Amino acid sequence: MLLQNKNRRSYIERFTVMLLAALFTVYLVSCSQEQKGPPKPKARPTVSADTMQAAKTKIDIHNAMAVIETDKGAIEVEFFADVAPKTVENFLKNARLEYYNHATFHRVEPGKLIQAGSRFPTEDTIAIETSDHQPARGILAMAKAEGATVADATQFFICLDTIILDSDYTLFGQVTKGLEVVDSIAVGDQIMTVKVREKG
Repeated sequence: MLLQNKNRRSYIERFTVMLLAALFTVYLVSCSQEQKGPPKPKARPTVSADTMQAAKTKIDIHNAMAVIETDKGAIEVEFFADVAPKTVENFLKNARLEYYNHATFHRVEPGKLIQAGSRFPTEDTIAIETSDHQPARGILAMAKAEGATVADATQFFICLDTIILDSDYTLFGQVTKGLEVVDSIAVGDQIMTVKVREKG
């Protein structure tokens, strides 16, 4: 009986030591791993007070145009505010917040399109606004991921010719001047500024 109690006590002591060793190991491993905080927010451009005020100033989207000044020359565009009002308003806001300034044309498909967007990566999206407009030469459209049901809120492309798109895209404007500049754009060319003003 005494031997049995001694064996039981020895077993309990060994079990306790092993349990404490295991807990201590878990503690050491968890302390040695880097602490991960909440995900860091995506960087947004810092803008001046004047730029913020300009962005807040309402402009009649039905009477707006923009000049995309590139390192190859100027591209003037007018918008389809009647069929894509939210997209036009979003593009104008991004332009006035200078999100497109110093962005590069990162995608060029010869004979099809050139694409650029904010130089600040975001995951912002915007609802697709469909219309009867066709993706023809000089048309501006919002980019989107393949199969997506929403468009990227800061990425846009300009058609170099009539193209076939696999699904619905928001076509929100057209080039009125500077198609020769559009044709000359290569990957890495830069948007210097996008200035918004009223037509006329």
